[in-house]
Amino acid sequence: MDIQGKRVMILGGWGLVGQAIAKQLLEEKPAEMVVTSLRQNEADEIRSILEKHPLNQGTKIISVYGDLFVREELSNLSKADIYTKPEQVGLMIHDIYDDLGSDIIQSSKLFQVMDKHKPQILIDCINTATAFAYQNVYQIVAELRAEINEIRKGKELDDKLIDTVERIISTLYIPQLIRHIQILIESMRQAETKLYLKVGTSGTGGMGFNIPYTHSEDKPSKMLMSKSSLAGAHTMLLWLLGRTPQAPIVKEIKPTAAIAWKKIGFGKVVRRGSHIPLYDALPGTRTNLGQELVKNPETSWSRLGDDFLESVYIDAGENGYFSAGEFSVLTGEGQMEFVTPEEIADLTLLEIKGGNTGNDIISSLDSSVLPPSYRAGLIRKDALEQMEALEDETGKDSVAFELLGPPRLTKLLYEVYIMKRLKGNIEAVIAATPEELATQMENEILENQELRSTILSVGTPILLKDGTTFLRGPDISEPNFEGRTVLEVNEQNIEKWTNGGWLDLRVSNIIKWQERLRSLSADMLKETKKDYSSYYFRNRRFLGGTQRMDIGIIVNWVLEYEDKGYRIK
Repeated sequence: MDIQGKRVMILGGWGLVGQAIAKQLLEEKPAEMVVTSLRQNEADEIRSILEKHPLNQGTKIISVYGDLFVREELSNLSKADIYTKPEQVGLMIHDIYDDLGSDIIQSSKLFQVMDKHKPQILIDCINTATAFAYQNVYQIVAELRAEINEIRKGKELDDKLIDTVERIISTLYIPQLIRHIQILIESMRQAETKLYLKVGTSGTGGMGFNIPYTHSEDKPSKMLMSKSSLAGAHTMLLWLLGRTPQAPIVKEIKPTAAIAWKKIGFGKVVRRGSHIPLYDALPGTRTNLGQELVKNPETSWSRLGDDFLESVYIDAGENGYFSAGEFSVLTGEGQMEFVTPEEIADLTLLEIKGGNTGNDIISSLDSSVLPPSYRAGLIRKDALEQMEALEDETGKDSVAFELLGPPRLTKLLYEVYIMKRLKGNIEAVIAATPEELATQMENEILENQELRSTILSVGTPILLKDGTTFLRGPDISEPNFEGRTVLEVNEQNIEKWTNGGWLDLRVSNIIKWQERLRSLSADMLKETKKDYSSYYFRNRRFLGGTQRMDIGIIVNWVLEYEDKGYRIK
């Protein structure tokens, strides 16, 4: 892809890799470069660096700061600040778990930034796995278990328990990652982004379960393994995105070594965004070890004035400051070793411009996974023919069990099946008046106890022609109550539920089916009688000359053309 004149956005542009990529991109003369960072001072700094950079030949530099994983109104608050107000925590939980509606998408900081600047090329250098995993759900679970034990011993319930539960709910890693990717996809669609490249992580710098660097007594630490798990989950979600129609080109480069370095210097050492205060302690009345080790004991140490730890350091960007000793160990042979951010930038630039580096994880997965096979396609017909023979032999038609999902699939299969029972072929369904067909389908449901019982028993409700009479069994697959016991019945919800999984016998649904079948027939008839080339797939041979109603083929068409649910690889 040609970069010159394009709008480019770098998420995490202040970081070690983000800066290296931004500097190299300047040579390609993009029209606009938007760089983001968590903190305002970082965003201001990287904007100033790029504006004054000798390689900048007129590229407009824009900087944005704030947390891209939350909504705009929370984006300048730390997690600790968010947790000080229940209404803010409620918003965060709502944004992670509730149905992905326009309110959640458009409130997102990420969406608003993307919608404003509409980048054609998006480069994501945020260490997403670290951002989520280092919220440390294990610590919060430990706090919750301690609270529960206290309550079992007789402590009264209080708001502390509720606060801890809400912290766990809002910290669970996978729901946050999924929601982030969902919003990212919608943001790129809205912005018409053409290419997305992620600089990911392995979580362990390429080392295995024997990694000696840990965040706890465990080896390896649970938090570190969470980071690696999230890194893998993130890659798989991007792999799925790369198999999605009308999505941008998707690539990921995943360094498997420490990344270094940004600068070498002497001064105050920064740890987790703050300088390290100096303390001292000498033997005294409060320094006896005793029988218990208390997390917050009486003070037995003293602050050394306003002094902070100062030393020689190497700045490894997001990984923080390392001492000479730490850097020597970390990058030595057989340990993490290291790769430079400029090397990552070189690969990034080459991939964006259409080169094949061999380091794109998405392409690697595509070439390594086991695809559908010729043998399976060959014997599929035999399996279907054997099942059809058993249907004839037993007199039992095999339609849907609501095991494959979603509920919509079961609903579609049964609606087509009932039309087939009544009319036999597509032309007869199209020729019937919607009112007549709706009445006949309702009569079939009411008079055929076996059919009705089967549909209700697999969890599919039935809405009769009048739009108010509702048949159901003890369990229904649609809607998902999601912890609630009562949902409001209104026009909007009825449309949502009937589309999602209710057998719908209203005239409006019959009209929709007739429109679908007309479109399907038109698609089939695109092939002329004399043209039997390989160009056409859904042709006269596809449905058969007599337009027999194969329910699987018809629903397959609906899922592909209406729901856009088809594979491209």
